[in-house]
Amino acid sequence: MGAVGQFKVAVTLHPQNGGAARTLEALVDTGAGYSVVPRPILESLGCRPIRSQRVMMADGRIEEWGLSQVDLECQGRRAPTPVLMGPPEGPILLGATTLEILGLGIDPMNRRLVPADVYLYLA
Repeated sequence: MGAVGQFKVAVTLHPQNGGAARTLEALVDTGAGYSVVPRPILESLGCRPIRSQRVMMADGRIEEWGLSQVDLECQGRRAPTPVLMGPPEGPILLGATTLEILGLGIDPMNRRLVPADVYLYLA
């Protein structure tokens, strides 16, 4: 089994260029702020970088990666979400920003995603 807080789920990436959607397996990573998809996959869906983003690697190195946007669907919920354009052979990660946008939370004991409440504090 993976590390605590990590498990895999199916995600569907919807193209911006009118092509077919792609369903892939993504690692849910509670430590990743943004989702990550290999750049060639995103480019095949018509995604282009909208800006660059500094990324700190686990070993402390700093790199600049493209940041794009894709319509991502998981567990019947679909929304546009920012994604980092990762290296060609890199992993597909489902990060905290995407989970928040989709209104999904993590059930770490059962290694699954669950609907999450959205809190509003109105005065």
